[in-house]
Amino acid sequence: MRKPRDRKSWSEYEIVSRLRSRERFVKEIRGFGDVKVAIIYPNSYKVGSASLSTHVLMTKFNELGSIRAERFFFHEGFSKYYSFDSLTPLDEFVIWSFSVHFELDLLNVFEILNKFSIPLRKEKRNRFHPLILIGGALTYFNDSLVSEIADVVYRGDLGEKFLEQLSAIDHRMSKEEMVSTLETEHQETIFSNCLGESAFISPDSVFGDRYLIEIGRGCFRKCKFCVAGYKFGRPRFRELKDTIDLMDSVAGFTKRFGLIAATVTDYPDIDEIAEHCIEKGYELSVSSLRLDSLSDTLMRSLKLSGQSFFTIAPEGGSQKIRNAFAKGISEEDITEALELGRNNDFHRVKMYYIYGAVFETQDDRTEISKTVHQALKMGYSSVVLSLNPLIPKPGTPFENMPMESVGVLRKLEREIRSELMMEGVKLDFESLKESRLQFALASIDREKGRELLELVERGIDPTPILNKYAEDVNSERKEWKEHGKEEYSGR
Repeated sequence: MRKPRDRKSWSEYEIVSRLRSRERFVKEIRGFGDVKVAIIYPNSYKVGSASLSTHVLMTKFNELGSIRAERFFFHEGFSKYYSFDSLTPLDEFVIWSFSVHFELDLLNVFEILNKFSIPLRKEKRNRFHPLILIGGALTYFNDSLVSEIADVVYRGDLGEKFLEQLSAIDHRMSKEEMVSTLETEHQETIFSNCLGESAFISPDSVFGDRYLIEIGRGCFRKCKFCVAGYKFGRPRFRELKDTIDLMDSVAGFTKRFGLIAATVTDYPDIDEIAEHCIEKGYELSVSSLRLDSLSDTLMRSLKLSGQSFFTIAPEGGSQKIRNAFAKGISEEDITEALELGRNNDFHRVKMYYIYGAVFETQDDRTEISKTVHQALKMGYSSVVLSLNPLIPKPGTPFENMPMESVGVLRKLEREIRSELMMEGVKLDFESLKESRLQFALASIDREKGRELLELVERGIDPTPILNKYAEDVNSERKEWKEHGKEEYSGR
């Protein structure tokens, strides 16, 4: 392992050392193989350490024996990129495995490759460059850019067949031989019933030092704006006994647990888990709640776990918009969820809303304000609204819908802020610039993707290119804006 030789490298080295020193592993995980695989999560340590993909890949890869897999996370100031497991520099690894879950993370992939002068397009790389392997949630529904970058694209859940292929890699193989060994014939997304859990916990994670358990994957809901119900496979759940046994087995390590699923309240035995946590004194948190599936037992468990607020997602301001989204939630459901929160002594609530659909009207947005007033009258001292513009995604019924311009969305944001300027209300708006980039990256095709990569390789900022592409996509979809939105008008 090469030690840092300059001040900047030492600073980077110390950042990684400090973060890794605060980690606690459930059990020792260490690879002793000759094939060095870098598991790269192209987002911050805070986000990446909370992603169970990092934990599962690290565990499964290192169990193979022939592989030595170590973790890396994106940091804007990094140039060397030291491993979080041995402090080995990234350029000593022969396989770079990127786990890409969000469109904007692709920009971080670009930056990492550019920092090491690695061509972004696979056709331009030679046998001395690392093998670029890309998987993650983004490959489930759009891999136009990913396919141009990666030597190997793995689509879907990690499966035994791929692990067998990876274990067959020998460090004496050429890059071409490694690619041939890892390439799969399947083009369809692979789905698995194997669910993940934490390999380590860290106070620097998004979820803090909680032991995370994936209790479900996939979604039977068909919300029209969300890819989970259309591209992530049929719902599959962890057995109740398995979940409880797993909690009890690590209770000596931690009694703080986080449950992960597309919608935690769709888990058939969620009340039994909540009751078990109450009995054992475990602290429980959840990744998502569906407001029409809340129960008194679950809410009581969350409150006893020290949660100061709970989160629900009405999504649409009005019933018309919720119906257009196929959300399946009524005004009565929202009222009952808010009442359940107050009955369990919650004084703070967070609500998620999507605004800016091209078929939305001012009256629809005004309904958000009515729900906020309702919550305040019920006795909530704090109402936090997270408001995100609608981003039409491929693979959903909205995939051919245009996205409102930044100018229009900014105007709507000002109107919403003006209407909700009141004591006890906090508004968190997603960045419109980032939302626009997300829309462009989600919609990009192979041809435009190649053009983008060529320009980024030359050091050109991708932002204006992607903004122009978003305009072009909207222009192509203007027919929908003129006629398609009538379907959602509510008339």
